[in-house]
Amino acid sequence: MLLQSCIADMRTKMIKKDGLSSLNVDKGKTLLNTTWEKHGFSNLANHKVYSLVAKDTWKGLMGKMGKPWPEVKSKLKLKYAINTFDSQVEFLDGKRKKTIAGLQSWQYYEQEQQKGLEFTKYNKRIAFGLSAYQYFFEMIDRLKRAPIISYAGERKFNNVTYNLVFITWKDPKPHMEHDQYMLWINKETQLLEYAVYSLRDNYLKIPGYKAFYASIKYDDYQKINGILIPHKQTVFLNKPSKKEKKNVHQLIVEDFKFDDFDINELYPNPEIEKLGDKKLKK
Repeated sequence: MLLQSCIADMRTKMIKKDGLSSLNVDKGKTLLNTTWEKHGFSNLANHKVYSLVAKDTWKGLMGKMGKPWPEVKSKLKLKYAINTFDSQVEFLDGKRKKTIAGLQSWQYYEQEQQKGLEFTKYNKRIAFGLSAYQYFFEMIDRLKRAPIISYAGERKFNNVTYNLVFITWKDPKPHMEHDQYMLWINKETQLLEYAVYSLRDNYLKIPGYKAFYASIKYDDYQKINGILIPHKQTVFLNKPSKKEKKNVHQLIVEDFKFDDFDINELYPNPEIEKLGDKKLKK
């Protein structure tokens, strides 16, 4: 009990009191599936990869501590293989301009300008950034497959009413092995506008980090190949803020494309076993 009390808990009073009733489980899965369809994720299977160019800004002391990239303001090109964690980032400005870093089956590599690609010591920050950013873009699709999904009540925020859907793995009570998510789905539009999530697996082992959580606001949705892509993602420490300027991190997408590069670019060593979306690190 003492351990659990020190860990951030995304559960609402409804979940804590009633647990996972069959009625709430069915309603939560229905809500999530409807949102999945509204976002066009049924079209994701038509694609193998996607890329995006974005401006990424981290703010304040927590931003400086939490940034996964070398600088607090970066222009990036990110490449992803869908439903894997195989990915690349190219720094388009700053001290590491034209440097490429990537993950292949959780093995880390870099390629500096005019040098060969080299698998090297695992960079926890960049690896975390690559996988976390991908998860944000594919969140609804990935969470739809989670084993624990439940309706968690309603919440009114900024004069908008949201249906809440709680999602986790193994046990609804907080534990260090798995994260918890609370999705805020706009009751009228049925689109995901906020997600509140725990930070169990991160590189910031500062005192009390287990009690921290974060929230992301999805905004400026644009339909690309039938899929709604959030071109503005704003992250807050702990709960969402009504004042956007209180964010610690904001990603602004300037360009997003599906299947604009060869998937083999993300597999520079063809001898490495493909792990897909497994989080196992070899």
